[in-house]
Amino acid sequence: MASSSQDQLPWVEELPDEEPRLIFRVPSNPLEYKGSWQDRPIGRNPLDGITLSYYNNSKTMHNSNILQVILRDHGFARVERPGAEWNIFWCAGQVDPCELPLMKPHQRVNKFPKANCLTLKANLWTNYLRMRRRFGADAFDFMPTTFLLPHQLSQLSEHIRASGDDGTDPKAVWIVKPAAAYCGRGISLHRSGPELPQQLLGEGQRGVASRYLDRPFLLDGLKSDIRIYVLVTSWHPLTVYQYGEGLARFATEPYTLDDIQGRCAHLTNYSLNKLSAGFVNDDSEASGSKWSLAAFKQRLLREVGEARASEVWRRVDDIVVKTMIGVESIMVEGMQEYLPSYARGEPNRQCFQVFGFDVMLDSDAKPWLLEVNLDPALKTDSRLDLRVKSGMLVDLLNTIGVPVPPRGSGPAAGGTERPTAQQAASGLPESGGSGPAQPEAEALSQQECEMLRHVNAELRRSKQGGWRRLFP
Repeated sequence: MASSSQDQLPWVEELPDEEPRLIFRVPSNPLEYKGSWQDRPIGRNPLDGITLSYYNNSKTMHNSNILQVILRDHGFARVERPGAEWNIFWCAGQVDPCELPLMKPHQRVNKFPKANCLTLKANLWTNYLRMRRRFGADAFDFMPTTFLLPHQLSQLSEHIRASGDDGTDPKAVWIVKPAAAYCGRGISLHRSGPELPQQLLGEGQRGVASRYLDRPFLLDGLKSDIRIYVLVTSWHPLTVYQYGEGLARFATEPYTLDDIQGRCAHLTNYSLNKLSAGFVNDDSEASGSKWSLAAFKQRLLREVGEARASEVWRRVDDIVVKTMIGVESIMVEGMQEYLPSYARGEPNRQCFQVFGFDVMLDSDAKPWLLEVNLDPALKTDSRLDLRVKSGMLVDLLNTIGVPVPPRGSGPAAGGTERPTAQQAASGLPESGGSGPAQPEAEALSQQECEMLRHVNAELRRSKQGGWRRLFP
């Protein structure tokens, strides 16, 4: 690990009423985690006679490299087959839900089934709109008006007509984002007007069209957004954490609506702006084209004052919680359908997920939700990336509580086989996931006590790092 003093600290935590868990640490100097996982030797395994391993299915090494470096540094070996024994499965993209019933109690996976109800732009808006109609625009007023393409082109046309957009207002702009695209690919801006729906139809646009948020909050004339890391460890009960550190990403050209084709003035995507001549790679964390969230908060405080800055972050918390509540029932249904233990009413221990919330402030410092990312980028191009993302991941592993696996587990052990799909399915309710079985009153009370112990233990662990529980 990072130092001999760390090697003298315990690597396993054993507490009454809790299963023994592994302890993860980040080095004091983030640069110690620089380099490829392939060149990283496997560190000391603190468990005698027990193999630690992980599986990663990412086809782009850079977006999982720091996670693999951390795991290897803590004694985990990589396995190359999805059906092999592993302790942690770091899944890129959607997890195959048919894999979930095959998991053993000590295994952990970083995805929930049906998470695309949050991370696909059309689904996010549909669920937001449903909540807005139910609870009102005063409670749900943090996403810009959006239409699904091409299915809602007629509604877009009617909205433009009702708004009186005749094409003469240069500030009336729509931003079109393709379905399932990322890193700013395919995003375009369009002047509003009666001809816009027909133009989008002719271009064959598929995705969403959202009213562009003009008059953004500018720092030194540049537009920015912030990446918030959000962790969900359970959907029933809903349990949501937010990481204390994050990133602020800046456009690299001065903001103006005179030219809506200037992508580096209007889009804040790092993967786009890092190719701009105006990109500044500065490790000071409070200047350049990417800042730490802490530095952004300090600058916001100076710009708007303590009261308004505090209100900004209260609203951001509100956005995160309300967004998660909006999809809670969908996610619970997915868990009940694919995880036998969850269907029996037991607390979730095996699935967790980190989401990347992208939030932008307008000129009044009001936060708006732009999108929710299924796989927030873990690429570490700078010292700032290394510090923020390694700390976030180490604190994540400690919060979820990676258990000490039973003896005989591991790819070299040969003594344990994963259950077949048929065997795993036998633990699911016959109704196919219509809900957890209803136990006797006494057993239900035991389950509730176990759930409470689990949630409280997780909260205790989170307080040792940077994850702050937002809900409950």
